[in-house]
Amino acid sequence: MQKLGLFGGLVLVIIIAVAAVMAGRMGETSHAYAKGTVVLAPELTAAAKGIHTLFIIASGPDKPMPLGAFRKTLSSDAEGSFYDFVLTKDNMQRMMGEDEWPAQFKLKARLDQDGSAGPDQPGDIVGEVFPVTLGQSDIEIRLTRKVE
Repeated sequence: MQKLGLFGGLVLVIIIAVAAVMAGRMGETSHAYAKGTVVLAPELTAAAKGIHTLFIIASGPDKPMPLGAFRKTLSSDAEGSFYDFVLTKDNMQRMMGEDEWPAQFKLKARLDQDGSAGPDQPGDIVGEVFPVTLGQSDIEIRLTRKVE
């Protein structure tokens, strides 16, 4: 009788472990389009003071319309490597509906002076990376240019 209790307990532990692993996998509903870091070039640190809106915009290699955009309000001034990102269908505003994400795309990061979406404006600080491969996780978007 005691052996059956020990055996039953062991089976229960295995079932719980398997259930926990499966539940964790089921929670992975949003695969990353891209992961990486946004870095501000040192010579633009002074120009970035007081700019607390970061946009990361994905666009196709041959399409003018963005695929999607991500917006983040920064709690402090950008300096050096200042933001780690994970872009997913859940945290990006997609502009292409439910169309399939392309295998390669461009990422642009922008410290936006007025905090408004749209094209780059004077005072914004930008940088781009191309090509980015779907699911890539070692991306560095370096902000190197102030829009004049």
